[in-house]
Amino acid sequence: MRFESVPMPPSVEARPRDARGYPVPAITPWEDEQPQFALTDYERSAHCARGRLCSVCGRLMPRGPVWRVVGAAESSAIGEAVAAGRPYRNMAPTLEGPGHRACMLYASMVCPYLARPNARRGTSAYAPDDMTAHVVRGAVRGSMGAVVGFADYEFAITPDNVLFRFLDVVEFLPHDVSDAHLDELRAELAAREAAGD
Repeated sequence: MRFESVPMPPSVEARPRDARGYPVPAITPWEDEQPQFALTDYERSAHCARGRLCSVCGRLMPRGPVWRVVGAAESSAIGEAVAAGRPYRNMAPTLEGPGHRACMLYASMVCPYLARPNARRGTSAYAPDDMTAHVVRGAVRGSMGAVVGFADYEFAITPDNVLFRFLDVVEFLPHDVSDAHLDELRAELAAREAAGD
């Protein structure tokens, strides 16, 4: 699905754009006035974590659930726990910060890497380590991802990274191709508009 045909949350619409018109997430670093979409800016991510700001739009997330997009391995583990009626808590930290439900549904459909199982990373991490070794140019996303809601999150800011852990799954929306979330996004945007958000 082309990103122009995906309804855009108003908070994302206010973000700066790249030359193609893609909105630039709040945690994305810039180099030579060009956004580096596959990478995360340490200072921007730390600012969002401290202020409880959405990693996509950069606006305040109210107390309560937060969302993130997860890849194949975590999606599978969460799906198995949910199907069995077991709680899920991944103690391994991630570099990927939380966001609003609408922002994460939107990101899952317009980010080329998140949207399709055959998508490949276009950029490698600057200095790969244990946390970023998977950020390698050409790496395939793989089948099944999900937009997942969590009751809350924890974070730690180290000298090198901003690390997140997510607590208690409250919503699990799996996808192979993320176009499956189009109706969810439309309904979420309609509900937010009706509420005056």
